Amino acid sequence: MRPLSALYYVKENKGKALVVIFLLLFTPLLALAGNYINSIYYYWDRASDYFDRLAVVSGVSADEDGKDYEELRKRLMADEDLIVLDRSAYGYPGLPWICTMGFEMGSSSVVFNSPEDMKTAFAELGIEGDLSDIKDGSVCVSSALARQYGLKKGDTVDASVHKNISGTWRLDAILEDDSYILFYVDHTDVTYRMNIISRTHSGDELRSYIEGIRGELKGHVDTNLRTEIKKQFAPFELIFGVGIVLLSSILAVIINSVITGLYIARNYEFGVYRAIGLTKKEVFGKCASEILLMDLLAIAAGAVLILLFIFLGNELYYRPAGKYLPYISKIGIYGFLASNLLVILPTILLKGRSMCRADVTEF
Repeated sequence: MRPLSALYYVKENKGKALVVIFLLLFTPLLALAGNYINSIYYYWDRASDYFDRLAVVSGVSADEDGKDYEELRKRLMADEDLIVLDRSAYGYPGLPWICTMGFEMGSSSVVFNSPEDMKTAFAELGIEGDLSDIKDGSVCVSSALARQYGLKKGDTVDASVHKNISGTWRLDAILEDDSYILFYVDHTDVTYRMNIISRTHSGDELRSYIEGIRGELKGHVDTNLRTEIKKQFAPFELIFGVGIVLLSSILAVIINSVITGLYIARNYEFGVYRAIGLTKKEVFGKCASEILLMDLLAIAAGAVLILLFIFLGNELYYRPAGKYLPYISKIGIYGFLASNLLVILPTILLKGRSMCRADVTEF
């Protein structure tokens, strides 16, 4: 091991290096905070996947005799790309849930006119579950939502026990997916509402496609759930971003002060390096490699701690409670990278340039 290498310095100065590594640990740990922010979206991911391909078309009060709605219904049913599940009841509320961050989130639901319509929709959307007991007056939920409420097959779901629920329903199927949707079967003969499923269009494109078919006819096409969720939770990302900048600035000051103390004591050492012929570029490179090595060790330790925390949290607490904390997220990675760069780059620049000016003749 070369005396001038970064590994040599860290090995020979374990105590000092550990102090810096401990402080640098806070930057990868910010990825965990990002995962908590991302967990909000997790609860809507599967529902958003379903609603990307399932749109709801309903009549409007301005269409008093329902003629426009009937004409729109005929147009949609004539389109070979679309599956029209007709006469669904007007939307009923779902079951709100407590998210990983500890606050209550809203709910989502889908109402089908018959068990056959539900089975058709589930087959098209890839929703798996035993629907053999589904009938008029049934509801079904995912296993995750069932765990949150302690529900089991055959239970009654009604307003006396469950918040926001209208009427009395029987839980006749529990789905093995992670959606937080309540699926109803309610036979209604006369409604102005349809569930539309597309095999080729999705998301906002599907809504635009249906709007094109609707044309001048009176009617309403629902807004894509994924678009609405992104809009509603955008402030969380903004707050997280501002928090990253503030925390990183504080960390940068603290870490820079600690490293400054370590490197001031090494002025003579770096003066000797300059005296024996090391260029400023080589001295700067030595400082940068030492700081980067400690940073990499902090990142590795932080990653292990984060994964261990998430694994234990999910297995011992979150999953049994019908919740989940993602292991990795884009917002967490971006937050970590932004924080790490805000801390490391100024530290390397300041310390590297300072040590390049060391002169052995001053001692």
